[in-house]
Amino acid sequence: MYIYDFLKLDDLISFGTKYWFILLIAITVAAAGIVLLLYFKNKANKELTKTQVRILMSLRFLSFFLIAFLLLSPFLRNLKKIVQNPIIIAAWDNSSSLVSVGDSLQSANLLAAVKSEIGNGLGSDFKLVEYTFGETSTRDRNHDFSEKKSDYSELISTVNDNHFNENIGALIIAGDGIYNQGKNPVNLLSEVNFPVYTIGFGDTTVVSDSRIQGIRVNRTAFSGNKFPVEIDVQFSKVKGRTLKLSVVHNEAELGSRMITPLNDNYFDTQEFIIEAGDSGLKHYSVKIESVENERNTKNNTTGFVINVLENKQKILILSDGSHPDIGAIKNTLEEQKTYDVTVFTEEPYPSNLNEFNLVVLNQLPTSGKSAAKIIETAKANRLPLLFIVGNKSFLPQLNTLNQGAKIEPLAGSGEEAQPTLNPTYATFNLSENFKEIVPKFPPLQVAFANFEMNAEFTALFYQKLKGIETGKPLMATGKIDGRKIGYIFGEGIWRWRLFDYYQNQSHERFNELVNQLVQYLALRENEDNFIVEFKPVYAETDDVILNAEVYNDAFERIASEEVHVELKNANGEDFNYTFDIQGQNYFLNAGHLQKGDYTFLADVTIGNEKYTETGSFTVTPVNIENVVTRANHTMLYQLATQSGGQFYFPNQTGDLISMLKSSNKLKADSYFQEMIDELLNLRWLFFVLLILLSVEWFLRKYWGIY
Repeated sequence: MYIYDFLKLDDLISFGTKYWFILLIAITVAAAGIVLLLYFKNKANKELTKTQVRILMSLRFLSFFLIAFLLLSPFLRNLKKIVQNPIIIAAWDNSSSLVSVGDSLQSANLLAAVKSEIGNGLGSDFKLVEYTFGETSTRDRNHDFSEKKSDYSELISTVNDNHFNENIGALIIAGDGIYNQGKNPVNLLSEVNFPVYTIGFGDTTVVSDSRIQGIRVNRTAFSGNKFPVEIDVQFSKVKGRTLKLSVVHNEAELGSRMITPLNDNYFDTQEFIIEAGDSGLKHYSVKIESVENERNTKNNTTGFVINVLENKQKILILSDGSHPDIGAIKNTLEEQKTYDVTVFTEEPYPSNLNEFNLVVLNQLPTSGKSAAKIIETAKANRLPLLFIVGNKSFLPQLNTLNQGAKIEPLAGSGEEAQPTLNPTYATFNLSENFKEIVPKFPPLQVAFANFEMNAEFTALFYQKLKGIETGKPLMATGKIDGRKIGYIFGEGIWRWRLFDYYQNQSHERFNELVNQLVQYLALRENEDNFIVEFKPVYAETDDVILNAEVYNDAFERIASEEVHVELKNANGEDFNYTFDIQGQNYFLNAGHLQKGDYTFLADVTIGNEKYTETGSFTVTPVNIENVVTRANHTMLYQLATQSGGQFYFPNQTGDLISMLKSSNKLKADSYFQEMIDELLNLRWLFFVLLILLSVEWFLRKYWGIY
């Protein structure tokens, strides 16, 4: 609320031209000269009395002077005092965790009562602005506890953005303190220059609980392969109780573990290796047994979805002679039913590469064997490549092939490099068990050289030389013009396979690395005239976004045709959309869709040809609000006390209202703002000028002067 006060004592007239004082004298003299020329000793005015002449001279002088004066661009400066009365912002938790445990109706009624009390108690004395918050923060929204996530940091950012430069007297946050999205709001207090008062709802009692805390799994697998699933479980006050963790598909148990918590706050991670089976979207459930009298059993079960692809991948390995690295990769891939591996250790190599999904070049090119023709063929067929660089590799030719990496040899022989995992690598996931063994792997033999990669490439492993971690890549992946390329910048990975067996009596971890690397490279993307990109799995809180690319016969991207898509859910309901065009890309945001499986049929007509694309995806439910339901009043207390506010319970709302009404912190802010008004814009001056000229003209006519 603003109150304006104009301070007239500070009004000043200034001019927009330089040397205005000299010009002001000049126009005064000029106006006087014009008046004297018209009226003084003018024989035409001899019939007028001296008084009449003086009146006409005054009117003409004033009108001419006023016109000339306005040409100097005069403006009026004054100071305006602006008073901002304090506003109070009240934010109400709208997430489902607030009513997920105990009597939900009682919890909802309690918050409604506190909200009403705040409105009645403060609304008449202050400007009260109210928000509801959960995944997002919004004004004027129904309080239905439908939000699937809680983001306190987004609330603070929204308040700061929406009320920038306003006099916020206090922010009242009423909620349970559970945040499962965004940053810890306590860490954002440096952005807050007003006190935060919190009202703590929910139950902070530690009760017996077993819950699924999180699941880590790749969303894509191949038919016939196995894929790992890592499951985090958390136990509270169930020490010594043995509980069963299981993975279920179509009511069939695929695997289970018995877990006995060693203390009352116990965390554990279990890994399952699951057979992918047939192709399609597969829904799996993860369950942990509940204990007697467990309040919240919604967090004992959760699910995940895998998109199983049917394509059988054909892998071609080319090498100048046999090598144990080839054997290690070949043996790993042949354990999977969906890989067909072909190995050539001498020329002639196959000239037709169309039937393969990936070509592995072991130490090619060499000084005696060029790989230029193979790489050109792979480029023409948009075929992915995996380079294994060893002591036979002819680096100068490899550099001239421009495949995303350059290796400039230095004087000296090769060196041994141990792998260091790049924590920011996100192209594909690796299990925690694999990450633990990486630092123990034997070193690879690498070139003593400088390494340079294109910006589109990311290192999976870095080289650790003589115990020092470097920025040199040891293994990396990337793309060149949309074609996938992989590099292993050293030889000897066969030792990793043996070491894995020595440590764990299995090749499971080494196989995971090779399978993930080859699966990423070999999974060729659609390269037709019409391509639709989408995710196989969306959360119900995510926007379902599809992207499309359209190419003419010359494989040039175009954006001149309409792309239509029809979505169909499991109930047979149809949803029709048209893609938006953004530059040369097609984009569709279907918004939030109900959970379930969906299929789509997209089409575009290019000339006389109609192209179609089909696919399927699933929208999964979000149960994050049911995972942790114990109220976090500690965070609310910290948020309040560290910002200069105070923490209250719902039954202390009256105390909060009384404190705010009597607080000397809620003061009006005032500041002065300089206002500038050009006199030329003042309408009354125009009418004054018009009156002066009109009166003079009338008097001249009336007194007989023409």
